[in-house]
Amino acid sequence: MSTHELETTPSTSLDRRRLLGLMGGLAAGSLLAPARLALADHGELGGQPFSSPDSIMQMPETWVSRSIKRPEGVDLMLALDQQIYPALLPFAMRFGTQNGLKLGAQEGTCGLASAALSEKSADITGMCCPPGVIDRLPGVRFHTIGISAVALIVHPSNPLQDISWAQARALFAGGTRSWSDIPMSGVARKGEVRAITRLHCKPRPGHWRLLIGEPDHFARQALDVPSIKDMIIEVSETREGIGWETLFHVESQAKLGQVKTLKLDGISPSDEEALARGRYPFYRVMGITSWADAPAAHPMATRLAAELIAQADAIDPRFGIVSVTRLRKHGWKFKDTELIGEPG
Repeated sequence: MSTHELETTPSTSLDRRRLLGLMGGLAAGSLLAPARLALADHGELGGQPFSSPDSIMQMPETWVSRSIKRPEGVDLMLALDQQIYPALLPFAMRFGTQNGLKLGAQEGTCGLASAALSEKSADITGMCCPPGVIDRLPGVRFHTIGISAVALIVHPSNPLQDISWAQARALFAGGTRSWSDIPMSGVARKGEVRAITRLHCKPRPGHWRLLIGEPDHFARQALDVPSIKDMIIEVSETREGIGWETLFHVESQAKLGQVKTLKLDGISPSDEEALARGRYPFYRVMGITSWADAPAAHPMATRLAAELIAQADAIDPRFGIVSVTRLRKHGWKFKDTELIGEPG
């Protein structure tokens, strides 16, 4: 059997150049269970965890009738977010080899994946955020692979070990200006809190919006950075800093001891069972797309998407992705293969 290696093209940042409203707004009312099994509460400051799967953008017939435009010589094209890409790449490569297909792939951001949808330049895309209305185009199917915990991170010299969800919001919103104002934190110094944010994917629900739903509700003095690497560097170099990132990126882009992760309401971001049960409130949704209708749909792309979904439980644990199998077990809400609601 001949082997066809998966070819990659340089990652790019593409702008859809559309004026879109933000997906903020208040989440549903607080959902509470017995104390030890309390579900995540996004409260008044939190934004929507998911968008409605019934909100489909209207596109002209000339767009609907277009097929996928792939690079020359490529049988199937993928455009994947930088965390989905390495997690799913081994399965995609194996599928291509087994079926004699030449695959092309781009690694980048959710913006890259979204642009590939609107431009019809990829058979499968992958994002680290739930789809927003901007992504819900005619004929696009969304498939959830799993969710990943987002950890709050601080400088390693900060003695704080645990923080409440309410305290975290106060730190990022500017309600708490000094670390010494957090009860029993062990922080004696009066240093001013330096909130470090990365407000990516603004047209989409979930991710950082679970903490604070609207960009203008963050503290005025907050420093917004453009990339994951910048987030790690800023927190590692700022004694009074606090930021966030998924555990995979914290561990893959930070040297040992460069930043420290905090517990949220006594729950570690590495506690996957708590995340699966809906008790850990801060997470990203990892998912892929496929095309449902001709001429964009390709039978082998449909098979590849199904294979990637089926292999979710076999993803390397270092990526910290809690699979849909575990989410379904604990009552998360789905529409077909797309995660659309939290448990409770």
